[in-house]
Amino acid sequence: MFACLIAGQLPNTDFARVTETQFICNVVVVTGTHHIVVFTTEPFPDGYGGAIYFNWPNPDPVWQYLGYITNDKPSAIFKVSKGSTAPSLAVFGGVNTNSQQPQLGVMVTPLSELAQMTAVSENKSLSVASNVQFVQNMLENLYNYLTSFAVMQSEMTPCTDSWVKINHLNGWYERFKSRMSNDPDFWKK
Repeated sequence: MFACLIAGQLPNTDFARVTETQFICNVVVVTGTHHIVVFTTEPFPDGYGGAIYFNWPNPDPVWQYLGYITNDKPSAIFKVSKGSTAPSLAVFGGVNTNSQQPQLGVMVTPLSELAQMTAVSENKSLSVASNVQFVQNMLENLYNYLTSFAVMQSEMTPCTDSWVKINHLNGWYERFKSRMSNDPDFWKK
């Protein structure tokens, strides 16, 4: 009923039925794998879709909701991240998940419930957007504050304080904004 695809591997259709609405398969995730494609091979019953979960090998299952597939969207690409700080969800509770391999789970769920669920990547993108906005506001505030003290060289009075040319601040500010737009997390590295 389901299949998944990881770049460089054959499609995996080894989903085992755990309950009437839950399916699990072991997947081989190699270094550099960041995305998994999941698709249905048969239509869902009317009014239902599949909630997609991912579990990294761990003594305690750490199921993370990735997103969903439906009859209108029978396949999707999901980002998987081993270092995710997403909350672990209590799904597939009665299932023996002591696998040494990552696992992919599909839970057949009413569409009304799927519409209310939020994927890990959506939570992260909201957090990234708010971080970017905060940093941009902070930089603009600093820039405006410092440039409010700018004077022409002819207006400067001799002093022992250090000073920085405003064009150096402008260059730094533009480089920082560019790096921030390319990789919002660059400053964490």
